[in-house]
Amino acid sequence: MQTERPQLPDRVVLFHDYSQALGGASYLVQVLIQQLRERCIPVTFITGDDAANFTHDDVEVIALGEKPLLERSKAGAFTKGAYLPSARAQTAAWIAAHDTPRTVYHVHGWCKILTPSIFAALKPVRDRLILHGHDYFNGCPNGAFFNYVTEADCTLTPLSRDCITCQCDKTGYAQKLWRSGREGLRRGMMGGGTNANRLLMIHPGQQPNFELAGWPSDKLHPVPNPVTPPLPERVKAEANQGVIFIGRISAEKGADLAAAAAGKAGVPITFVGDGAELEAVAKINPQAKLLGRQDREGVANALSKARVAVMPSRWSEPFGLVALEAIGSGVPAIVSDRALVGEGIADAGFGLALDTTDVDAFAVALTRLSQDDDTVRTMSEAGHTRYGELCHSEASWADAIIAHYNAVMHG
Repeated sequence: MQTERPQLPDRVVLFHDYSQALGGASYLVQVLIQQLRERCIPVTFITGDDAANFTHDDVEVIALGEKPLLERSKAGAFTKGAYLPSARAQTAAWIAAHDTPRTVYHVHGWCKILTPSIFAALKPVRDRLILHGHDYFNGCPNGAFFNYVTEADCTLTPLSRDCITCQCDKTGYAQKLWRSGREGLRRGMMGGGTNANRLLMIHPGQQPNFELAGWPSDKLHPVPNPVTPPLPERVKAEANQGVIFIGRISAEKGADLAAAAAGKAGVPITFVGDGAELEAVAKINPQAKLLGRQDREGVANALSKARVAVMPSRWSEPFGLVALEAIGSGVPAIVSDRALVGEGIADAGFGLALDTTDVDAFAVALTRLSQDDDTVRTMSEAGHTRYGELCHSEASWADAIIAHYNAVMHG
């Protein structure tokens, strides 16, 4: 008996602040574009920047040419960072001219440039609108369900009285009030905060937080991220020395914790990435090697020399792409036990999950793995061969997302 093949959308309209791979979500948007085009699905990409480095000639691009929030003046960030008229106008114009009953709209990220204004334009097509939970900005004002002041996970209902009166923002209470207003604006623009067809979570562990923000369980669907190891051949980590931290050099990512623990353990550490805490990291650990942001080849080169990767995030990291890329390359990882993927990494024998805010315990773990070749080899081999247990491949991830596109078109 032949099964009917899923009907492909007429077109997918993707939204993201950035048009190039600057981090986890922006990298995955580029992966999805490539996968959709390989399946001959037409794509329109609406992006907040100028798309100067966008390389897909077969994709319609609408580039707003706007600055990221952090590059604006205070006045510009306060106004255009909350509502960007050009984002609404161009999105609405495209929908009016080109929408069809089998066009699907997929928002990956809007908080850095695009702003909630896009949702005013998307409201008429909300039955075919999918949001992606790369973070928690489609529910929580600070996007993390994390109190940056107390360094604890937050269990307050977003935009409740307790939430609004709580100073949880890393910048200050004025920023918290502005972010709360912006989340309220997003909900208002949509005619309700959950008025999309569905939200795709990158880990099932995100569901309680999104439900706390009012999302009904039947609109929440887990689609784990894809992982492609930068190095196809196993890194013989047991023969290497040193720790590697890959990602944004920031307090929430725990860069300072990694620097302190490596210094206490007396093991060399390399940082790949940039961010606000670069100077702090250099002061904490003057011997740390700071490579700055690297392309894929540069990341691969740094990983090839590492014995252990670390992901010591202070908040409940929804996925942990950098950790799984390292694991898939054969480099065991020490991750925060707050990370949603931490338990899976530890249970599978790919690395360790522990309280990385306890710098002494973190240093003990680094010392142990720096000395135990057999354990590192076992973890390296297990991660290299079985990392796929915790993630999708690029192709299977795209297939899973297209299945959701099909469901949106038919129901």
